[in-house]
Amino acid sequence: MPAMAATTLTLEPVDRIGPEWADLAAASGNPFATVEWTEAWLEHAAAGCSRRFLAARAQDGRLVAIVPLVVARGRYVRKARFLGYGASNELGAICAPSDRKLGVAALRLALEETRSDWDVFLGESLPGGGWASRLEAKLIKRESSPVARGPWTSWEAYLASRSRSLRKELRQKESRLAGLRYRTVAALEELEPGLDALFTLHRARWGDDASPFFSGLERFHRAFAAVAFERGWVRLRLLELDGRPVAANYSLRFGDAEWSYQHGRDPGLEDASVGLLVFAHAIREAFAEGAREFKLGPGPQGYKRRFSTDDPGVETVGIARGLRGRASLLAVRRRGG
Repeated sequence: MPAMAATTLTLEPVDRIGPEWADLAAASGNPFATVEWTEAWLEHAAAGCSRRFLAARAQDGRLVAIVPLVVARGRYVRKARFLGYGASNELGAICAPSDRKLGVAALRLALEETRSDWDVFLGESLPGGGWASRLEAKLIKRESSPVARGPWTSWEAYLASRSRSLRKELRQKESRLAGLRYRTVAALEELEPGLDALFTLHRARWGDDASPFFSGLERFHRAFAAVAFERGWVRLRLLELDGRPVAANYSLRFGDAEWSYQHGRDPGLEDASVGLLVFAHAIREAFAEGAREFKLGPGPQGYKRRFSTDDPGVETVGIARGLRGRASLLAVRRRGG
């Protein structure tokens, strides 16, 4: 695997997760690249994975990318993946947008550097497209990842860009719910009760088995949310009826973007569309705060398309080494990820 722009980069192990990592994550604009997400995931969700973190520096010594790989050793196959796989909305080399080409080069170098440690590499939730050719990999799946791009001068201006049916539905549904109130968790002592409501509503609607990387990793998400709240990133918004939470949206504000991460709703109020209402409220509040982009989250759900202005998508690709690696990758491709 020849490395693009390899002569401009040198790799070194990352032994300490510290200020340089934090600065690069901030420049990347990705909350799932942060030190806080990394440390919480390693403590609560790593499940025996071993670290293969590598930093790429330019010839002048500038840190341009971190490649946060982990290796999970199964009974027969060793899988290299990005730290946070499954739980993160976007993954890949951590770098500033202006250094994306160098980030790709760093990833290629890192995969070559660690090639003796793994049989198959699964590059999941990579933003945009073209990753199979960039990494000389096999495309496993491409998934929708819609966004609502701003900024907007007002909520009304944004809604005017959406369909007439959506505008009508939001007005009618809100007007029909007596005792409706939106509330955003604003104090640390409100966070745990707010998360309790989120997990309860999420389980009530989808159950535990449908979301192993959310309900199945509750300790991880609670640990990260506590730290993220102190950083000012958490946006946990509740829709209440007569003081009872019936829908919730949990998002992360990071830089100029807000990332919708998870939600839940009372399945007994399906006809009232409380999930749609709290989602619309989250977008309204994000734009009111000055967010330039609201990332609706990966997945092809129809309600996301109703709010989106663009869909850059995310891709999962794979690279295999040896017979075991090829067999494992073939199985992954057959089941679509």
